[in-house]
Amino acid sequence: MTVPERAPLGAALALLLAVVPLTGALSPVLMAVVVGLLALLIGIAWPDLLELPSSRGTRVVVAGTGVLGALVTVLAPERFTPISGVVMVCAAGVFAAFMHQMLRAERRELTLSLTGTIAGAFVSGIAACWVIAQTLAVEAGSTGLLTSIAVGVAATLLVNATPVPALLRFTLSMLLGAAVTAALGIALVGLWPLLAVALGAVTAVGASCAHLLTGSSLVAKEPLPSLAVAAVPVATVGVVAQLAVLVGS
Repeated sequence: MTVPERAPLGAALALLLAVVPLTGALSPVLMAVVVGLLALLIGIAWPDLLELPSSRGTRVVVAGTGVLGALVTVLAPERFTPISGVVMVCAAGVFAAFMHQMLRAERRELTLSLTGTIAGAFVSGIAACWVIAQTLAVEAGSTGLLTSIAVGVAATLLVNATPVPALLRFTLSMLLGAAVTAALGIALVGLWPLLAVALGAVTAVGASCAHLLTGSSLVAKEPLPSLAVAAVPVATVGVVAQLAVLVGS
């Protein structure tokens, strides 16, 4: 899968997230389902993207961390907050990564496998921030803010599919992504223009950099690793979405 093919896949995932905030009271549960899908895509592709040994165990740890994080955010008991649950899930992912290495029969490249698995667990785990952001947005009546961010991510990744030189493509993706996010933020939730521009810039830069970083791998153009290249930018911008809802409310 080449750059023009995997960028629209990431954009499609972002547009799916953009629709979820419009579904009303069930939106946090639906957001958790979409985040679980992102975690599965990242988990399946992560060991191939980083060329890690013992790929089966890494897939289980990475995907399991993301899915568990999504579940905790909607099922967390009252005695701890959803964000505390995500922190605990990520910590459990680190523990699972160590256990994976300890149980491996083949001891080759232990450090590479451990660090790569932990990185993947954190990437999939923080995707649950989308669910937390959705829950907060429903309570604050600002679900349009999440739609703005998700559509901005989609615009950023779509520009990355254009057949132009890399530097120009990166610049255009950030400019268009920031403009779309800011415009929708002003139109849907009445953000202050300066705050909308800042949010758009952070969203576009985050999505573009995550796409560029994961796409820089030597095997990133192969079909399976490309799933992670598409899903990771969408998953990581969940942190921006949560912060935006907290600031906006």
